[in-house]
Amino acid sequence: MQSKMVNSVLGSGFPLLFMVAALVLIGGYHMLPAHWVEQGIVRYFAVVPGATILHWLAPESHVISQGSRILSSVAQLNVLRGCEGTEALLILYAALLAARQSWRATLVSILLGTLVVFLMNQARIVVLFFVVAHEREYFELMHGFVAPVVVLLGISLFFLLWLNWIGTRARAAA
Repeated sequence: MQSKMVNSVLGSGFPLLFMVAALVLIGGYHMLPAHWVEQGIVRYFAVVPGATILHWLAPESHVISQGSRILSSVAQLNVLRGCEGTEALLILYAALLAARQSWRATLVSILLGTLVVFLMNQARIVVLFFVVAHEREYFELMHGFVAPVVVLLGISLFFLLWLNWIGTRARAAA
């Protein structure tokens, strides 16, 4: 029964709608002025929370945020545009919008999905900080491959769980 819901959502024009929505959302994001992204999104949705979490986890490291950087006595991370999780979030939004469910279900999923992506990205920043501090030779592998794959798997799992939830609600209503 669950596969019927997944098939009905993922069929019916989903791939085309998903691609168009992703292109519009990510294209719009990349058209934003760099200083808006760096001063707003990167700083306040990645660097400041990441530094706060790291300061709490490792107070002996004296972690602080400065612009787009997380600085400490043991490591430094420079969080750039694209490293703050926005593109993963926009891919999730595109999938949720392309699934064409009720506005209420879509709004709830966007809010929950935003929280999930934010938390995954904070975990990514924390892990990368500790990799830089203690196993620097693994940074490129973690930053360039492992972390992005984990985030994409996470948003895919969230989307599939949401589809399952939608299917369960539809069956309960029937």
